[in-house]
Amino acid sequence: MISGQTHQMQRDGLTTLLVIGLSLPCLGFLMARWQPGQATSTYHTLALVLAVGLVVMLGAKRLILAMRAADALTTRLNLFEKSSKLEALTPIFDAGSMGRGWNQLLLGKQQLDQRVERRLADAVGSAAGERFARALRSIAEGMAITDRYGKLNYVNPAWLSLCSSSEATADDLLGQTLPDHLAASGYRNWDETVVKLLEGTRPVSWELRLGDNTADGVLQLSRLPLEGRMHETEGFVWSLRNMTQNTLAQEAHENFVAAASHELRTPLTNIKAYSESLLEMDEIPLSQQREFFNVIHSEAERLGRLLNQLLDIQQLEAGSMTVNTAAFEVQRMLQEVQLHIQPLINEKQLRFSCRIAPDIKTLQADKEKIISCLLNLLGNAIKYTPQGGEISLVAEQLESAVSICVEDTGIGIAEDQLPHIFDRFYRCQDERVADIEGNGLGLPFAMEVARLHHGELRVESQLNVGSRFILRLPLASHR
Repeated sequence: MISGQTHQMQRDGLTTLLVIGLSLPCLGFLMARWQPGQATSTYHTLALVLAVGLVVMLGAKRLILAMRAADALTTRLNLFEKSSKLEALTPIFDAGSMGRGWNQLLLGKQQLDQRVERRLADAVGSAAGERFARALRSIAEGMAITDRYGKLNYVNPAWLSLCSSSEATADDLLGQTLPDHLAASGYRNWDETVVKLLEGTRPVSWELRLGDNTADGVLQLSRLPLEGRMHETEGFVWSLRNMTQNTLAQEAHENFVAAASHELRTPLTNIKAYSESLLEMDEIPLSQQREFFNVIHSEAERLGRLLNQLLDIQQLEAGSMTVNTAAFEVQRMLQEVQLHIQPLINEKQLRFSCRIAPDIKTLQADKEKIISCLLNLLGNAIKYTPQGGEISLVAEQLESAVSICVEDTGIGIAEDQLPHIFDRFYRCQDERVADIEGNGLGLPFAMEVARLHHGELRVESQLNVGSRFILRLPLASHR
């Protein structure tokens, strides 16, 4: 196109110059032949002169227009050379071929730019859409998109894992309605939810349960409207989140608060009853007084332990637990721990062994927090080890840390539950654990103590064989 316009401009310029060059000699020849005395000859000559003059004028006009166009083109190119801005390349208001060619050249460039921009926009849009799709496939929360009537258009892999069989694929679900799909997943309270599923367009959430027990599975289904270009609701975006552990933790928290209230009331009632007896009875044998005082002292200690545990819970939940470090002997600290748990071991008729390395070094740590941590670990070992079982406490000196291990021959922990045992208020889903008193806070507390001392607490366990908890506390020089 550009080459054709250039040749056309060259032909027009040469034609104009040729016409003017031929017309001027003819005009001079006619002027020289003109004789004033001959009327007929005069008329013919004047007519020819006028014709030639008109041709010369037209040719001159075209030449002037071409010169103006060339000047305008030169001006625009000079501006572009100085500014390097495409805005300098403006159209030329000229009817000549040079002006038309330049304007057509600009128009072709603008159309080319528009096509390039459209292609870039399509490419960017496609790339953004691909990133969006990858993000949906990567998130752990189940996501689905339906039309206004609940027909599934998209589901991500997390959705499939939460409410479909392992053999199902996304293509198998596309085209199904969401109510039918979820109804086939076996949720216990689905009949109550399906009626309201597609009512209205506002954001709303439902709780879905897989069974009568919370441990069977609890999901949260949420709905958000998907707006069209005219702000009308053309579909819905659905999210599915596994809330089983959160619900279990909430229920355990509520149960713990109820149990704590009861446990607080019991020692207070006993303390009040025995102290009133001491006040009201005039003559009490010394042996009976000692018995009463022992009960009051025991209940006061029980009450103090419970209050300390409540304080630990508050600090855990607020993230405000602190440590007061000081140097102490590990061997003496472990002997104190052994004295605390020996009555419980004797009561349950368990075998207990304690091995402490003779070269174990002094620790710089919060002694009371470490004792509480070990008492929680040993307390769990005692609770979950059947009568006649064995518990061992082993302390070793490593190159940069002190290792303290609590091992038992108890019921053990299932492999799928090991990642959750350090969650607050979590209790293993084992029928043998249900009747054992506990609040699911001992292990989270022990883990927090290890973390505050820049140490680690890990577990090794096998179901029906036993568990092994290893606490490693770094020496002050290696923190």
